[in-house]
Amino acid sequence: MIGIRIPDDWKGTVMAATRRGILAGSVLAAAACTVSAASAAEGPFQHGVASGDPLPDAVVIWTRISPPEGAPRLAEVLWDVAEDEGFARIIRSGRAETGVARDFTVKVDVTGLAPGQRYFYRFRSGAHLSGTGITRTAPAREADVAALRLAVVSCSNHPAGYFNVYRAIAVRGDVDLVLHLGDYIYEYGASGYATQFGRQVGRVPDPPHEIVSLDDYRRRYAQYRSDPDLQAAHACAPWLVTWDDHEFTNDAWMAGAENHTEATEGPWSARKGVALQAYYEWMPLRDPAPGGSFEAINRAFDWGQLASITMLETRILGRAQQLDPAAALAGLTPGSEAFMAALAGLNRAMADPERQLLGPAQESWLAGRFAADAGRQVRWNLLGNQIIMARVPAPDFRGGLPQDVITRLVQALPQAEGYMDLAQLGLPLNLDAWDGYPAARERLYAAAKAAGVRLVTLTGDTHSSWANRLVDAGGELRGVEFGCSSVTSPDFADTFNALGLDGSLIGPLIASGAPDVIEHHEGQRGFVLLDVTPEAVRADFIAISTVFARDFTASRRSTWRWDGGAAGLVAAGS
Repeated sequence: MIGIRIPDDWKGTVMAATRRGILAGSVLAAAACTVSAASAAEGPFQHGVASGDPLPDAVVIWTRISPPEGAPRLAEVLWDVAEDEGFARIIRSGRAETGVARDFTVKVDVTGLAPGQRYFYRFRSGAHLSGTGITRTAPAREADVAALRLAVVSCSNHPAGYFNVYRAIAVRGDVDLVLHLGDYIYEYGASGYATQFGRQVGRVPDPPHEIVSLDDYRRRYAQYRSDPDLQAAHACAPWLVTWDDHEFTNDAWMAGAENHTEATEGPWSARKGVALQAYYEWMPLRDPAPGGSFEAINRAFDWGQLASITMLETRILGRAQQLDPAAALAGLTPGSEAFMAALAGLNRAMADPERQLLGPAQESWLAGRFAADAGRQVRWNLLGNQIIMARVPAPDFRGGLPQDVITRLVQALPQAEGYMDLAQLGLPLNLDAWDGYPAARERLYAAAKAAGVRLVTLTGDTHSSWANRLVDAGGELRGVEFGCSSVTSPDFADTFNALGLDGSLIGPLIASGAPDVIEHHEGQRGFVLLDVTPEAVRADFIAISTVFARDFTASRRSTWRWDGGAAGLVAAGS
C-alpha cells in the first residue's frame, strides 16, 4: 500500500500481539435485516446469497451451489423474486444452469422490475431453499429522491480478525447500498500478512499457500463467503463493488505487481486472468457485454436526481508502475550531487503529464459522465475509488515523534530508519495512491471543474479513516473525500501498539503536515455511513470496538458534513 515501499507485513506486525487493549463490549447479535442470511451447513447453499448493481428496472442476484462429491458437472437452480418476505407475491422467477466452468456460482440479471422498490429473493435446488436476501432497485433517473444511505467498507482480511464490521452493517437494517472499495480478499498464505490472530482461532487461509491459480482464487473466495457475518451483510442490501490490489496481489499495476515473480509464479497476464475470472464468478456484479473488457470494471449508477455513483478502476486497466524512491536512491550518499540529481529525476517522473492511473479511455469516460450528470442537474457525484485522492505529504517522523519512540521503533524494526529518512525528502506519504500520479489527478479535477459537479470521493485501501478536502493545483476546492478504515486489516497505529509504543501519535502526525487532511484516525476498524440528501452529504465514521472477539460494540466516532459550498467540511453533531 505505502508508496515509500513499506511492505504489508511491516504494517501488520500488530497481529502478532496478544489481545491486550481490546475493549469490552456488549453482544451485538441480531438477524440481518430480519431475514435469514445463513445457509444450512449440510445444504447446497453454503455461501449465502448476494445482490448488486441495481438499476431502475433490474438487479443482479447471486448464489453458489456446493455440489456433493461425484455430482454431475452441471446443475440447475431455480430463483424467485418477490415483493414480500413470505414470497406470497412472486413477481419474477426462473431457472439458471451452472457447473464446473463457473465454479457452480449462479448469477442472474433480473429485469422487468419497478424503480425504487425493495424486493426479496431466494434460490431453490431440489427440496433445498437458500437463505432470503433483501435487495432494491435504483429510483428512476428523473425521480426526486429525498435520501440515500450507504455503508462504505474495504480491506477485509479473513485471518486478521472477525468480520464484526459486516455484522454491524447487517443488523442496522437501514442501508440502501453497500460500497466495497477493494481488498475483498487477500492473497497471502498461512504465514503471510496479518495471519497471526487467524492461526490462534482457526481462521487460517485456504489454500494455505499464496494464491496463484484459478483453483486457488476460487477456494479463497469460497472461504470468505462461508463467513456468516459476510453472508449477512450481502443479504441485507445490494452491493456496488470494485477491486483494489489484493484481489490480484499486492501493489498490482497494469503489467505486474510488487508481490508477483514471473520466474516462480508464471506470467502476470495468466495470474491476472484467473483472478479476474474468479472475481466475476463470485461477486454480484454484471459481467461485461460480449466482447467487453473484464478489466474495465468502471461503471456508473444513477440514484434519481440526487446522486450519481461512479465506480472507478485504478489498478490494472491503465496504471503505470509505482515509483520506488528507495530503489531510485539506493547506494547514494544523502545530500550528494548524485543523490540530489536522482531525487530531482524521481520528482520529474512523478509529475510526468503522460503518467497514467485511470488510463485515457477511462478518463474520457469519466469526463463524459461528469458532463452528462451536470446536464441532468444531478446534485452529487459520488466516486467509488480505491486509493487516497487528497494530497498527503510524508510527515516528519523524526521531528514529530519523541526520540525514545524513534529509538525503540528502529530497534524493533530496523527498516523503519530508512523509511523515516525518505519521509524527510518532501515526497508524498503514499506513491501507490493518487499522490504518485498527480497529473492524472489534475485531469480528473479539471473534468469535474469543467462540468461544475459536486465531487464526493469515497476511498478504501489505507486501513484508517480520513476526512479530506480535495484541492487542485490552483488551490481551488474541487470536492471532499471520506476514507473508510478497514474491516479487519491493521494499520500503522496497530503496529506501534504491538511494539509497546503509543499508536495514537500516528494519526495526528500524518494530519499535521497535510493541509488537505481535516481528520485522520488510525488504530480502529470500522466503516463510513454516508447519508446523502439534496442539502448535504454527511459522513459518520463508525468504529468497532474489537475484531478479536465475537462480542463488540459499534459507535460513532466523528461526523463530517459538506453542503457543496466553498467552506468545505464542517464537523457535525448527532
